[in-house]
Amino acid sequence: MSKLLCAGALALAFAGFTSASHAALVQWTLTDVRFADGGTASGSYVFDASTGSYSRIGIATTAPDGSAAASFSSTCDGANCAEASPDPAQFIIFAPPDTSDMTGKQVLLIDLQSPMTDAGGTIPINPMAQPVLALRSKAFSTVCPDARCTIPGDLRLIESGEVVGQAYVPPAATPVAVPAMAPGGLALLSLLLAPLAWLPKRRQR
Repeated sequence: MSKLLCAGALALAFAGFTSASHAALVQWTLTDVRFADGGTASGSYVFDASTGSYSRIGIATTAPDGSAAASFSSTCDGANCAEASPDPAQFIIFAPPDTSDMTGKQVLLIDLQSPMTDAGGTIPINPMAQPVLALRSKAFSTVCPDARCTIPGDLRLIESGEVVGQAYVPPAATPVAVPAMAPGGLALLSLLLAPLAWLPKRRQR
């Protein structure tokens, strides 16, 4: 009985630990994000407020005419780009999939009015007003002029938008279909196994 209680306690503790380890995961969705030139930014990402880390980044921007402009699936962390975010919970630097050479590639900088937490909710984006006095606390997209994107190029200013956070729900696992044996194959298998079942009886006799 004591072993059973101990096993139950361990199972509950493990379940609690697992739940706590995923409690900080929130999926944030870009909502009504619009550039001053009429282009847009959309998509989402998952942020872990307990570690300040990002995952499942899928963000895209459009040009003023609505055509695709750039896509982002990673962030600048100071290794793949020259700059790392000074505050990952509030100031985000999105980067393209390949950051080995940033020359000619775009980055997307979003500064939120308040830090993201594991509570989710809605947080407005700080728009970038003219004249440009400082790049921090602003929101824009730019094309990198060099390999590590050390300085910004021409700026596409973000004039409005927000991010909306909800608890992240991992996608359901895809069920694996177990192939069924055809009737002919099942009959052949039965014929092959029949002698094996008959041998022990013959030995007993």
